[in-house]
Formats: sequence, structure tokens, C-alpha cells
Amino acid sequence: MTRAVSVIVRRDGVSWSAWSPQCPGLAMAEPTAAELRSALPDALAWYFDGDRDLDMQIHLEQELRGVVIRIAQDAQVWERQLVAERLGAALGVDSQAAELRSATRNSAGEIVYVCALLSDPISWLAAQVDDEADEVVVTLPSVESMLWTLQFGAVGSESERPAGPRYRPETTFGEIMPTFAGPRLRLSA
Repeated sequence: MTRAVSVIVRRDGVSWSAWSPQCPGLAMAEPTAAELRSALPDALAWYFDGDRDLDMQIHLEQELRGVVIRIAQDAQVWERQLVAERLGAALGVDSQAAELRSATRNSAGEIVYVCALLSDPISWLAAQVDDEADEVVVTLPSVESMLWTLQFGAVGSESERPAGPRYRPETTFGEIMPTFAGPRLRLSA
């Protein structure tokens, strides 16, 4: 049976690094993105005792104006990039940037915005969450130039926020949006 493995990739100075929530304790770095991409299958197979029947789901992180933006490198990467561009524009407006930077930080002290789509299920996001102390902010396109955001913490997270509603793993963000009055950000024209 094919095992889905979310791999978070980031450029760290002069090298590229990767880690996976499905592989606690495994982290790797290589000088170039191509070398990292080439080394990932062997490293993951080693972690899973030789099992190479893996579906690697790559998520690229980049730092932008004080936050981290995560974009899945999948068939919908173009649409996700548009969400990232809206987020980048909002970070360029002082009042919106202040609000975006006030989100809860993860255990590494970062604010991570995951560029999601309405068709993405909660299970897609949950596979990207590292441990009980991990926090991310789901960022979705809304109407025109608006974004819809929702703070998402792992089950067992020690966040001081009250627990929100519980959804099935297959529930999509398109199904959640109409039922949740999460914060919305309008971009300046």
C-alpha cells in the first residue's frame, strides 16, 4: 500500500533542507534543490525500512516579510501561488501585515501560512502538521482580492484559544468556510 509522505522543503541560506511530519527525527540538507530532490527517495526509504512505495507530497516554504509561506508543489501549484501573491500583497500593507504577524507562532517561533484551496480536505493539512505543538494558518482565496484565514493547531496543541468545531478528515475547506466566521482580510487596491 502506497504511503503518503508530506515533505516540507526550504532554502536555508546556501543549502536546502527537508523534513517530514511522518518521519519524526529525520531532517536532511543538501547544497542544491536538485541534490535534495535526488536524495529524498533514498532517505525516506531508509526511514521506512526499505519501503519505497511512497507518494511524496512536496511543500515548499519561503520566508516573506516576517512570516513563512508554504505552497504545495502539486497539480494546483498555480492556484496556490495566486493565494501566496495575495498574501504577499497583504503583507505590504502595514495594518494588514500587523494583523497577519499576530497569528500564533509554532514551536520554532515562526508563523506559517499554508496556501490552500477550497477543494483541499482537512486531512491534507493535518499531514503537514509536525507534532502536538505545531501551529499553521490556513490561507484560502475568498472573493476577488480577499483572503480567508483559519488558525490550525495539532490535536493536543497547548494553544490558549478555545477549541473550535470538529470536522471529519475528508471535510474540505470549501465546506468549512460557510460555517465558520473566521477572519477575512481585504487587500488594498
